[in-house]
Amino acid sequence: MRNRKNGPLSYAPAFVTLFGICFSLYASYLGYSPLISAVISVLAASSWVLTGTPCPVGGWNTSFVLVILLTFASSFWLNYRVGFEPYIPSTIRSEGKVLQNRQWGRRRALLISTDHGKMAAYSHPFAAPAEGSGVSLRGAVFDFKRSDKKNGFDEYLYWRSKGAVKKIIPLDLEITSPPSGIYRWRNFLERKIDDDLPELMSGYMLALTLGIRDKKLAERHREAGTVHLLAVSGFHVGILAAFAGLLLKRGRLKVVLISLLVWFYIALAGFPPGGVRAGIMLQVYLFGLFLGKPSSPFNSVSAAGIVMLLCDPWTFHDIGWRLSMLAALTICAVAGTFKENKSGALLIGSGAVWFVTAPLIASAFGKVPVAGLVLNIAAIPLFAIIFPIVFLCSLPAFLGLPFGREIADMCEYLLESWDILSEKLVELMPWNVVPAFPLTVFAVILFFTAAAYASGISLKRIPGAALMFSLLVLLFA
Repeated sequence: MRNRKNGPLSYAPAFVTLFGICFSLYASYLGYSPLISAVISVLAASSWVLTGTPCPVGGWNTSFVLVILLTFASSFWLNYRVGFEPYIPSTIRSEGKVLQNRQWGRRRALLISTDHGKMAAYSHPFAAPAEGSGVSLRGAVFDFKRSDKKNGFDEYLYWRSKGAVKKIIPLDLEITSPPSGIYRWRNFLERKIDDDLPELMSGYMLALTLGIRDKKLAERHREAGTVHLLAVSGFHVGILAAFAGLLLKRGRLKVVLISLLVWFYIALAGFPPGGVRAGIMLQVYLFGLFLGKPSSPFNSVSAAGIVMLLCDPWTFHDIGWRLSMLAALTICAVAGTFKENKSGALLIGSGAVWFVTAPLIASAFGKVPVAGLVLNIAAIPLFAIIFPIVFLCSLPAFLGLPFGREIADMCEYLLESWDILSEKLVELMPWNVVPAFPLTVFAVILFFTAAAYASGISLKRIPGAALMFSLLVLLFA
């Protein structure tokens, strides 16, 4: 039993460290040195702990010192890595592999591993090598462009968050080997899905299995405010783990098999931030079961965020990671509040996630559909059923079984029905929310209120903690 008197250190120590690290990485972005940024992380983390701890007992001092030392060390190391710029010649010749091939307007954006680190490149669609292809290239290396506007697209932060260190313009690019391993499976499945399934099923299966978004389908979901359904995240990983858990027998072997299945799925989907976060969270939870001390979901999500930042601190600037973490932390906090009322948790959780993520989405994409506030209440439980149906209905067509196409067409009608329903609701609620300071203030207060409750802060202290840290974040940002 966790001791409420020990507050955050008892309920969510990982969130304390994550909170401090995020503060330090933003301080580094503003230009502070690694040491100053690490000190800021300690001040932020300490303030959260002290504000939420009314009367510490039972080894609190030792826990506090360990968590703060971990926060300081992690923050200093991460900010040192962020500030380190490797020397790369203006022209390079290297062997490498195409790690990503994504649509970028009328071009294709490539992420290529080289002897000097990962490089970003833009290519004509017909000249872009497939993902997983081995390449030999010679090219000119350039710095990424920085945004002149506060909320404009920043090429530097975008590509650094994907692991790229520089941009390269290939002068010679030759394919030396075809895709292999997981990339071969990804390319095979992409062709199979495109060839064997009708339009909507194809779009959903590409998103569900490979993390590839169909442009038209993504635009429809963006207008409805449900585009997150097309991003592999904890929702999709949870569905897979739940079904695997139903099919497999109990015991340690079941835990191992679920883990292997989940990580194979995440690898097949291209290691998306939301999927990786969910996978790490699941492993933290399963590890806790082995030890007989299962961690709370809120603390597990925080631990997953820390692991991802330790692997690559530039992940902090990935909007997908930020949205994934905000949504997951909010859902876990609300779920902990409504343990005995699942329908209430779904209703309040969907609304809370919409409000918490709306300012970030509006800042990045210019607007947030109000219809999404209503649609997501139905979409989340509905697609927990629809996605398995889509997957099962696609198998007969993939295997060339009799009536495979007819079964796929029946599933297509189901997806078309959802499209019609969402379009009608968007017509009834055509309003959009644009970036606005009051919305940001409400979102920050709502998030810290939920986080304070999930961190074990007493009800009397939650309003003060939420207001104080919301003001701190708003002033700091």
